[in-house]
Amino acid sequence: MRIDPNLGISEQQPTDRVGGASSASRPAPSAASGSGSDEATLSPDALRLSELSSTLASVPEIRQDRVAPLRQAISNGTYAPTNDQIAQAMMNDFQSGRTAAP
Repeated sequence: MRIDPNLGISEQQPTDRVGGASSASRPAPSAASGSGSDEATLSPDALRLSELSSTLASVPEIRQDRVAPLRQAISNGTYAPTNDQIAQAMMNDFQSGRTAAP
C-alpha cells in the first residue's frame, strides 16, 4: 500500500457495508415505531423447560427417603450388595466421570 501525501482527504462518509451505503444514509430507529417496550414470546417447549427447571430446583440434591434405609442397613451390618451391583455402580461412576470421595 502506498500513501500519497499530495492527495487531498475525501469528505465522504465512511461505509460500513458492501455496496457503499454509509451509516449516515440509513434512517435511525424511531422510538415511535414500536410500543416503547420490548416483548418476547416463548415457545411452548421453552415454557415447559422453564417449568421443569424450577421444579428441579426445588428437589433436594440428596433424597433422604432413600438414603435413610440404606444408612440404617449399613450401620446394622445387613447391607450386602451383590458383586454385580458393586461392579455396575463402579462402571456408572467411571462413565459419568465421578470419583469417589476420600
